Amino acid sequence: MNHEQLEQNMAKYVVAPLAAAGLLLSSSCSFGEEAPAPPAASSEAYPGADAEHGAGSGEGLADPDAKRRAFQVISSFENSTTEIQYGYAEDIGDGRGITAGRAGFTSGTGDLLMVVREYAASRPDDRLAGYLPALEAIDKGRVDYGSNPSTEGLDGFEAAWSEASARPDQLLNRAQDTVVDQEYFNPAQQQAAEAGVRSALGQLIILDTGIQHGIGDDRDGLPSILQETEDRYGVLSADVQEQRWLEGFLTVRQEHLEHAEDPDTREAWQESTSRVDALRSILEEGNMDLKPPLSWTVYGDSFTVGE
Repeated sequence: MNHEQLEQNMAKYVVAPLAAAGLLLSSSCSFGEEAPAPPAASSEAYPGADAEHGAGSGEGLADPDAKRRAFQVISSFENSTTEIQYGYAEDIGDGRGITAGRAGFTSGTGDLLMVVREYAASRPDDRLAGYLPALEAIDKGRVDYGSNPSTEGLDGFEAAWSEASARPDQLLNRAQDTVVDQEYFNPAQQQAAEAGVRSALGQLIILDTGIQHGIGDDRDGLPSILQETEDRYGVLSADVQEQRWLEGFLTVRQEHLEHAEDPDTREAWQESTSRVDALRSILEEGNMDLKPPLSWTVYGDSFTVGE
């Protein structure tokens, strides 16, 4: 999401109360407090749920239509539109340098460098490829929490990115697709499978968390959130309905957004809890297969996707 859109949306947005689900912590709970016991087994299913697991059909994001809708949801979080924004690029002031492309790749965390490298392999003489030395220098300067806010040497990058994205050969956009699958979609699918998350919605929740929080081993990364969820609510099984477990996961994720370890991203993350509320609203409807029409609200804006 660009900085202007974020400011406009946050001016309209009023934080919704945390959904009541007796097994959950309050979203205001701090990290040092005692965790509740794991949820007890329950035969009560949410609307539209698989009666045994609350997992829908179990096909998940292996269904290409569900995968497409999942990325449309993520696009609304990142760019305030359900249309995939390959050509977007801007420094939004979140401590991660320039944010660009369909998944919000950033110069400060290394994934934007991956995309440009992938692109430059096919177009080494392109203007965008000329930014590789600057991106590599920024990558080498990553410290503390794995990010570098510097944009030194990236003057004009946004225009070069947008220009390359608009070319008929679509090479930059394909490079983005490749990096999304390699760095986010496939690892998130693997971690979802290891956690026992079978539904398309559950895999979207894991994927979106990986895109925003990263899939590394830092305290606020996806693996940490998964482990904390299992420690607090139990391992997902036939005795722990998937929808209820995902409610617990979203609660843990929201706490990390509200109390991020990295001071450079803390303020922006505190303002981004609306994307958790959006995912929670879909979960409460029991739309585990992401069946159309699919509707949600994020940062005060409402979205719907059909077929």
